[in-house]
Amino acid sequence: MAIMFKVGTGNTEVDYSNRVIAGSYDVQTKPIYTSWYDGDGKEHRKLTRNTPRTEGSFDMWFKTIEEYNDFAAQVKNSRLTNLTVLASVRSNTTDELVSGYFYIDFAPVRTRRGDWTDIMERFTVSIKEM
Repeated sequence: MAIMFKVGTGNTEVDYSNRVIAGSYDVQTKPIYTSWYDGDGKEHRKLTRNTPRTEGSFDMWFKTIEEYNDFAAQVKNSRLTNLTVLASVRSNTTDELVSGYFYIDFAPVRTRRGDWTDIMERFTVSIKEM
């Protein structure tokens, strides 16, 4: 299956999969547990959540500042009061589509081209399912 990153739901869903940089897509589904070591140094784990959590990161790039601004606005307008965003991603671990509420963080760096137009450089997006 292919890389997937969609933000929003229904009529407001926008697919940004074609803006994800190949080779950077590190999205995994993992069990959530606490671990401890006993006196013999053996590790023990106990599940603390019944369902696994999907999280990870990937790099994105937009050709124009307007495309980036549209993306940033889509994330902002989709953000709920608990700071999560409804999004869909594909897990590398399970190769399944995961739709849910994610914390989405990114910090782009602005640069100027030789023709004096501004763009955002390639930047990393971090996601973590609620």
